[in-house]
Amino acid sequence: MQHEVLLQFTVIRGIDLPKTELTSKIDAYVKVQCGSFAGKTNTVDNDSNPVWNTSFFFNAPMGPYRAPTGVITLQLWDDNTLKDSHIATATLDLSQVQPAHMAYIELPLVWTKQKYGQQGRQSRLVVGVPGWVASFGTLMAATGHIPGALFNTVDRRAYLPLPSPTLSPGVVYLACEYEKDAVDLKVYICQPNTPLYVDLAMIGRQHTKVRRRVYSGGKAIMPGLTAYEEIKLDDVPLSTDLRQLLVLCFDKHLLWSGDSDRVVSAHGWKGALGFQQACRTLHSVEIDQSEQEIYMKIFDNTPEAAMQPPEALLLVDFDKDNVDIKLAVLDSPASVDKAWDLTINSRQTVKKTSEIFVPPKAKLGGKVQVSRICELDDVAYGTSFSNIVFHKFQLSNQRQWDVQSILPLR
Repeated sequence: MQHEVLLQFTVIRGIDLPKTELTSKIDAYVKVQCGSFAGKTNTVDNDSNPVWNTSFFFNAPMGPYRAPTGVITLQLWDDNTLKDSHIATATLDLSQVQPAHMAYIELPLVWTKQKYGQQGRQSRLVVGVPGWVASFGTLMAATGHIPGALFNTVDRRAYLPLPSPTLSPGVVYLACEYEKDAVDLKVYICQPNTPLYVDLAMIGRQHTKVRRRVYSGGKAIMPGLTAYEEIKLDDVPLSTDLRQLLVLCFDKHLLWSGDSDRVVSAHGWKGALGFQQACRTLHSVEIDQSEQEIYMKIFDNTPEAAMQPPEALLLVDFDKDNVDIKLAVLDSPASVDKAWDLTINSRQTVKKTSEIFVPPKAKLGGKVQVSRICELDDVAYGTSFSNIVFHKFQLSNQRQWDVQSILPLR
């Protein structure tokens, strides 16, 4: 079997392209061909230095050090009303480019007619290979022997159980799902009511967005695999060093639960309030006028908690006249081994997003440092505060894997 990579190839721009008519500049587009793949950019009208920044995703042979090889052919065309004109050709032999130099490559052009090359220009195309990973077929061949591994060959999905002596087999799966223009990396918890807290983290990234979906009745992913929670990291390009992408798994123990209605009522909230009305009505709150955000303290019912600084604040965000309820987890020693969760009662599927800040993000003019903001997605208008609840968990027994050690994608 020929090992392959899924390649992201970008046509970035043209430099000093020739005139093709006396009265105007070139209306340029580029055709791309590699093996059986063919694609083209949009047309940029009347511009000698067009910028396309168009990416294509296709399979290419895998060479030494798991880097891409193969030849990519590019054709420069002039878009005309009656018949388009082929102006020049450029080729890129991937085997001749060092992996470290693939992000920005300038290619000379071979002209179809001498007149295009006789204008005293240093014309060239600029392309790049931002990243690549093993193709689905290559990944399946490398991991098919793993006990419990599952593959959907129609939709190109691979599901591998996370190995741990302290986890029951098949409880947590790492998924690699190949899309048309991306590879999605997800974690699935595959047993209901499992006392586990799973997170994704990128070493060195200052702002990380993690999306979660909770399926109280379970969601069939494929035959033999049902998910009760799905965790996905946003914005993972093919260039990512997957050794820096971590899956974190903890045992969790519920410490305390509360609902938003009790919090907002304790601060004077009654009925429907707009931002300015809330500013006048509420008490013992912190207000960010520029962001139209109101922060309220959350304390559990224990006497000890009342004597300590809060670990989290309920955040009411007036976003374009909509009221979004969020949870701002503060950076403090007390929250290091804790997890907070925001959810909705009586929902079969709950969608939520966590934004993680490293280092913590200053809010309220530097009064507080926020390490994470939890937000519910797609909350129906008119949802009662009493249906929006939050939980505080004690975390223990951390396990950790880097994605590359489970999925040999690079």
